Amino acid sequence: MINWRKGICSALLITAMIFTACGNADIAGAEDFMAEENAGGPAEPHTKENGEKYRLAYVDYDEYMPASRQFGYILQGLEEYGWIREGSLPFTQEDIDRDELSTKQMYDMLVKTDLGDYIEFAEDAFYYLGYEDEEVIAGELKKRAGEDFDLVITFGTSAGVLVSSLDLPVPMTDFSATDPVASGIIESSTEGSGKPNVWAQVEPKVPQRQLKYYYSLKPFERLGVIVYGDEVISGIPDVEAAAKEIGFEIVKYNIEEQPRETGEELDAYYKMVKGKFEQMAEEDIDAFLFPPDLVNDQEYLKEMFEPLYRRKIPVYCMDDVATVYNGAMMIISATDFENVGRFVADAITKILSGAEAGSLPCIYTSAPYICVNLDVIRRIDYPQDFEFLAICDEIYSEDR
Repeated sequence: MINWRKGICSALLITAMIFTACGNADIAGAEDFMAEENAGGPAEPHTKENGEKYRLAYVDYDEYMPASRQFGYILQGLEEYGWIREGSLPFTQEDIDRDELSTKQMYDMLVKTDLGDYIEFAEDAFYYLGYEDEEVIAGELKKRAGEDFDLVITFGTSAGVLVSSLDLPVPMTDFSATDPVASGIIESSTEGSGKPNVWAQVEPKVPQRQLKYYYSLKPFERLGVIVYGDEVISGIPDVEAAAKEIGFEIVKYNIEEQPRETGEELDAYYKMVKGKFEQMAEEDIDAFLFPPDLVNDQEYLKEMFEPLYRRKIPVYCMDDVATVYNGAMMIISATDFENVGRFVADAITKILSGAEAGSLPCIYTSAPYICVNLDVIRRIDYPQDFEFLAICDEIYSEDR
C-alpha cells in the first residue's frame, strides 16, 4: 500500500486548485471558524457545582465505521482540552480501525473507564435507532434526562432528528448530519440554531463542493447514484443543486429502507444492490457517485463496483476514505475528522460550562483532503498526469 502525505507545497497546490474549481466562498469558512475558536477557546474543565462529574449519553443509528472514527476524535478533543484525563482513553484511533470498534463497543468501554474528574458516560445510556424501537428510546431519554445524564451526543441525521424533537431538559450536540437545517435538527446554522437546547455541527453544501471538484478533473454528462432510504441523509438535494449549477444529468435509483441485521437479510440486500449496480452500468453514465449508507460492509464494495469499472466508469465517493481502500476510485473528503472532533468537543465544553447550546456557532468548513486508488485509476484509464497526482494527499495501491 502507498500512503503518501505531502507537505506545504501540496497544501498550496490543493488550495489553489479548489479555489479554481469551487470558488473562494467554498472554503472561506475554515478561516472564519479558526479565528472564532481562537478568540474564545474551549471552557476550562470543572465538575458540577455539587462536585460530581458530568454524565453523557449517546444516540446513534447503527454500526458505521465513520461514526466510530469521528467519535474517537471528539474524545481526543475532550482529552486535549483537559476534560478527559490524558492517557485514560481505553482505545486509540488505530485500535478503532484495526478492531473495527462500533460506537456501542467504544461507549461500553468508556463506561467502565475512569476518565478523570470531570466527565463520565452514563451506564446503559447508549441507543441504536436501527436496532431498537424508537418510541422506547424516546421514552427512556425523557425519563432519564437530567437524572442519569446531563448531555446527549447524537451521530447523524436520524438520531439528531429524534432527540431534537423530544425537547429534553438537557442539551444535545449532533455531529455529521448531512443537512441539520433541512432535516429539522436545527432551524438555522447562521444565527443560533433556533432551538435553545440543540447544537449541531454543520458542514455546508458538502456534495456540491465535492461534485464541482470531480467535474473539474474530468467533466461528465450523466452521473449515476443509488440512494438508500432518505434522500436528505444521502445529500441528494445538494447533488441536484450541483447538477443544475454545473449542467449534468442525474441517473438515480432509489432503494427503500429494509432490514439488514441478520446474515440472511444482508445476503438478500446485497444481492439486490449488486443487481442495481449492474443495471446502472447499462445506463450510459460516465461517472458514479457513491453515497452514504448504501454499502456499509466494506468487503462487498469491489464486487459492487466491478460492473462500472468494466465500462471505465469512475466511482467518486461522498463519505469515508476507507471506501477508497476497498475499491472506490477517489474521494475528496470534506470532513477533516480530527479538527471537526475538536470543534464538537469545544462546543461540548462550552455547553457544560453554562453556554446555551443554541447560541454557539455551528458551521465548520473543512479543508479538502484527496485520496485516490491508483489501481482503479490505471484500470479505467483515468487521467493521471503529474499535476493531478501532486495534489493528492493520499495515493493508495495494493501493489506497493
